[in-house]
Amino acid sequence: MDQKSSAKMVVYEQEGVFIHFCIPGSDDDKMLGGILTIFKDDEHCYLQWKPYDNIVTPPPAEHEAQVLSVSSSAVVGEDKQLDSSAFNHEITSEMRLPTPEVALDPDWTMVAKDAKKESSTDESFDLSMDVLSAESQESNSPQYTFTIPLEDIRCIKKSKKGVAWAYLLLELADGASLPTLHFHQGGSKKFWKVLERYVTTTKSLRQENTIEITPLNQNALTQSFDQLNLFGDSSFPTLGGKFLENPLTSTFNQFSKVTNFLQDFLNPAETTPLTRPTNERASLIDDATEAVGSSRIQFKQEGEGSAGFEVITCAELGPRLHPQRGKPISPEYWTSHKDSEGRITEVEQIKKDIFRGGVDPSLRKEVWKYLLGYYKWEMTSCEISELRRNKEEDYYRMKLQWKSVTPDQETRFTPLRENKSLIDKDVTRTDRTRTFYEGKENVSLKLLNDVLVTYCMYNFDLGYVQGMSDLLSPILELMGNEVDAFWCFVGYMDIVQHNFDVNQNGMKAQLRDLRTLIQFLDPTFFDNLIEKDSKNLYFCFRWLLLRFKREFSFENIQTLWEVIWTGLPCDNFHLLICVALLDTEKPVLMDKDCGFTDILKHVNGLSGKIDLQLTLSKAEGIYLQLATCQRDLSDTVRDVVGLSKQTKRKQENEN
Repeated sequence: MDQKSSAKMVVYEQEGVFIHFCIPGSDDDKMLGGILTIFKDDEHCYLQWKPYDNIVTPPPAEHEAQVLSVSSSAVVGEDKQLDSSAFNHEITSEMRLPTPEVALDPDWTMVAKDAKKESSTDESFDLSMDVLSAESQESNSPQYTFTIPLEDIRCIKKSKKGVAWAYLLLELADGASLPTLHFHQGGSKKFWKVLERYVTTTKSLRQENTIEITPLNQNALTQSFDQLNLFGDSSFPTLGGKFLENPLTSTFNQFSKVTNFLQDFLNPAETTPLTRPTNERASLIDDATEAVGSSRIQFKQEGEGSAGFEVITCAELGPRLHPQRGKPISPEYWTSHKDSEGRITEVEQIKKDIFRGGVDPSLRKEVWKYLLGYYKWEMTSCEISELRRNKEEDYYRMKLQWKSVTPDQETRFTPLRENKSLIDKDVTRTDRTRTFYEGKENVSLKLLNDVLVTYCMYNFDLGYVQGMSDLLSPILELMGNEVDAFWCFVGYMDIVQHNFDVNQNGMKAQLRDLRTLIQFLDPTFFDNLIEKDSKNLYFCFRWLLLRFKREFSFENIQTLWEVIWTGLPCDNFHLLICVALLDTEKPVLMDKDCGFTDILKHVNGLSGKIDLQLTLSKAEGIYLQLATCQRDLSDTVRDVVGLSKQTKRKQENEN
């Protein structure tokens, strides 16, 4: 592809990004200042660094440096005509930093220009030269840029806290390293935010302060959404349809802001996996350890600076327990935990018992109001009555706000008009097989509609996003009135709101954390998903977005939700439920004849066929399995399952 002839759009630009280095045999530190850019064209997204016209303290010509390997796909420009044979892997010296605060950074090395040259047969290596001004040529200083497709980046190492300037070290898929980039004028946090729009980032389980990069597979995500029927039979356009031609317009016309998840996911072109096939990997550990899986091999830096050493450990998981599920809490149990004024006592024990067995159906209408934060556990009966009066007034005040908008006003109120249109379309196809919602003139449909539109007035920033009707439907049917249903729905949305963020960071984070758990718990299964182009776990998207709403019966989803709402044993218990489901279906998913499309079909076909109690027991067993060996877990895994929080709380209580 001719990059210079393609129209490009800059999505990130930061000045004051420097390359630091020193001349071998000299104590003088040198810097090359430049501009770091992320730009995209019709097919790919690129990272580019260019030096300023006037280089700060350029090094002598005899010490010009190269940093890329012969097989690298980066584009490099220098002040002399080069060819790919000028690059090799020989390391001759370490770059040093100019200030004491970061003087111990040994992160990047340079390859001397006079090192032994190697010929290249890689026809994909693209080397383009920048035309320099006469002034810069006369200065005889190195003027080089690099331009690299984002999908060619394997991982990025971040600086530790406390350094003078934040820095990033980029390692490419072919093993080459780009020069360490130092952000003298800030901008590194914004860099990460922009980068996450175009690639999937995952904390490395092997290296501290390192983020692994995975290209986003547009075809995989599109096919996943289509196969999972996430937005109904006709709501998701085909690959050749209008959505891919104009994502933003179709977002509003087709199926609400939730499809903004796709807008960023679909930007990069599909790329080939960066991981070598299993049969080409070198054997680095003995056979006994290899059976555990490479993802449980932990690397931790000990000591200070480059003089430190790495401690390599292997986390061994103990046996997985199979906790017994309990019975739902009964009306008698609930009454016994109220004091004379109506306050709920022994709240933590109640939550544990709800987690163990759920809630009796006759109690749900009351208990859910506590679990979802509508009622406070410490409130008396009188305080609850007062709260309900105030909340009822608040609800109808917000409802009146949109009800009083005239049709003429609505023509100039685009957000409200579009939200109402989307809600109207969704309500007509939400749980219509339920008696509570069946029929054309069903009053429950009107209540469902009114609660959702009123929520748009409560949360102007979020408004309505497709999928929210699925979450409200069981709550409204259980509560039977719009006021209680609304405030319980508000509480539920406070829990899952980030699922529907326009920047899709909430869904990305959950998929990333789920990958972390699977990779650690079952590396063999994770490798199998990689080979089948399913590493991104898009087939789990519906599970996470709708909290399994379409996977279970109406009765079972109520039990599942109230178990999750207890927050036990950790906030991410729903991710452990995903792991449990995949563990149950692993024999089918790992079959050699089960490819990417087959995985999607199989997962979609699980709806209504999942054993809830078995799944909850297995999910809890996985948590206990991790908790028993938490000292051997990486910080990332500990954070995902909430063990870091527990340890911190325990230490605070001891102090």
